[in-house]
Amino acid sequence: MSDDGHASALTRCATLYGMTPSLRDRKKDATRQAIEDAAWALFTTQGFDETTIQQIADTANVAPRTFFRYFPNKESVLYPELDDILDEMAAAFAARPEGEPPLVSLLESINSVSEELSRNRSRQFERFQLLKHTGGGASSGFLNERVTKRVAEMIRERDADRPDCELRAQIGAGVLTSLMAISNEQWLSKGAEGDLHDEARHCFEIMRSLVSNEIPPS
Repeated sequence: MSDDGHASALTRCATLYGMTPSLRDRKKDATRQAIEDAAWALFTTQGFDETTIQQIADTANVAPRTFFRYFPNKESVLYPELDDILDEMAAAFAARPEGEPPLVSLLESINSVSEELSRNRSRQFERFQLLKHTGGGASSGFLNERVTKRVAEMIRERDADRPDCELRAQIGAGVLTSLMAISNEQWLSKGAEGDLHDEARHCFEIMRSLVSNEIPPS
């Protein structure tokens, strides 16, 4: 992601440490937010697949080249927080005990970003509903590819000395991505009530019971 793409993260950090964000960063945030708002207005009214980058730029009153300063493609507008969340998750995973099973470490590292994941529940619900009605397509593939690649890198780095490192990385990433998809569906089927992360943890406990025969907590 470009420096412009990190504008919101920089502003949050400045606020956290009691600093006043610069005028340049505030303008970046405003432009980025305008693009996001324009995109979502179009996505919800005419559908994701039918919306073009030119339409988003026109609605946000910016040039297409400005769009690309903030987002590499249309799919990334659906997940503007993704890179920051994956960065935080990777840092938390690296801090977990080395002897801990990778899937356990992954679940615990998700705990570290649960607040960020739950911050905008209404937008999450809109996003999942949008993808469900459009069949997912490229947008769903974009998310799965980014998450799978990053999670595989986490496991690969930890298990670099193991002869089955690459296979472990692929399996671990695939399992986590599948659990995320199932937990999202469960959360939606319950009307997006409760915490999405709690649903993910419950799915993980069921998966563990399938391997160990332990009864998962209700």
